[in-house]
Amino acid sequence: MSKLALLGGEPVCKFEKTELWEPDRARELALCKRIIDERAFSDTGHEIAVQFEQNFKEQVAGTEYVLAHNNGTSTLLGAFFAVGVGPGDEVITPTYNWICSFAPVTILGARPIFAEIDPDTLCLDPADLPNRLTDKTKAIIAPHLFGAVCDMDPIMEFAHEHGLAVVEDCSHSHGATYDGKPIGSIGDVGCFSMQGGSPGGKPVAAGEGGVVATDNRHYYERIIAMGHLNRYNLKDELTEEPLNRLTSPGWAMVKFRPTNLSLCIATVALDALPYRNRRIQENYDKLLDLLKDVTALKPIKEYPKAQNGGYYGHMRIIYQPDEVGGLAPEKFQEAVNAEGASLAGRSYEGWHITPPYDTGMAYYDDGRGAISPSQGYKAPKYGDLPVSEAVIPNILALPTMIDPPDGYIEAFAEAIKKVQENYEDLL
Repeated sequence: MSKLALLGGEPVCKFEKTELWEPDRARELALCKRIIDERAFSDTGHEIAVQFEQNFKEQVAGTEYVLAHNNGTSTLLGAFFAVGVGPGDEVITPTYNWICSFAPVTILGARPIFAEIDPDTLCLDPADLPNRLTDKTKAIIAPHLFGAVCDMDPIMEFAHEHGLAVVEDCSHSHGATYDGKPIGSIGDVGCFSMQGGSPGGKPVAAGEGGVVATDNRHYYERIIAMGHLNRYNLKDELTEEPLNRLTSPGWAMVKFRPTNLSLCIATVALDALPYRNRRIQENYDKLLDLLKDVTALKPIKEYPKAQNGGYYGHMRIIYQPDEVGGLAPEKFQEAVNAEGASLAGRSYEGWHITPPYDTGMAYYDDGRGAISPSQGYKAPKYGDLPVSEAVIPNILALPTMIDPPDGYIEAFAEAIKKVQENYEDLL
């Protein structure tokens, strides 16, 4: 068993199936059948749609207002528009983030400004915000990535001090909290993606879908007017001047409404969220305990007020190559995977050194666009964010496990231990 599987040895983790939990498919089918039978695909006032928004508000968002959307990217576009992001503005985002979190600002004529991440949590580093602030800064994006929660107190304090809006991207972390409050209810607007299917998709998965949440009535009405045309109660919802003068289509700039078939799938996933979050955390804690002597891997930290949750896309962990003779993270990952254990990679590079943001790109044939060099866009470069650039290449990821088969967690840990113990064979 000492010879690495990558070099011809016997793998230590031999499981055909690594996840036994399944969604309630019978209920998914029953709810979808009702929508099909009633031909209520786009009926925003249907009982299933209205109840889903109410349940999401109570169980996840904790805000006064929620709106179901057709995807998570549209929730972010609506949020940025709601808080007033527009042409010439800048929005601060950590460079380690998913592109859909910040790219919508460019549609509004604004630009992302990339900031450092905290090397211990991989979340936006509040201490770097002053370095990114200019007289054009309009908002901050706080993405709670892969289940990890940002340090919201200093972010909100900085935002309030400088009159900035805070948009929380909660797409990966449904059910997580900060200081006892649901994420998404702390900033000005919270955005949730519901992409994919359970398990494996977003924590509350709908195939495609999203939810935007806020306690601010003004923002809520702006999002409705922007893209919820013909919503069942639109005329009653638009109460502010001048929005209350709009007819049922609102502004109809875009269409944000989800199909009710997606909300059927999301309804079932939402009900299962507390169980899945609890089980994932229990299994993660068990795996980390088994790996406590593995010095090549360092768990990310959790801020004192944070309770991580949702756990989309694996649990990030920091690889320490100096503990294994400088072995490249990709080689360590390859060796663990050869042992039958699924160790994932970092998923994203730093966006400040990734196209199109590393050079800029015109959106139109005549050279115009928010990140067009001809329009004054100054592309960031390698060396601008040294902390992030140092840690991102060493990010790996442990799987999220709800109901793994007996012995799988132990075998997974053994696979990692085996690679660390025999790393010299890979040098």
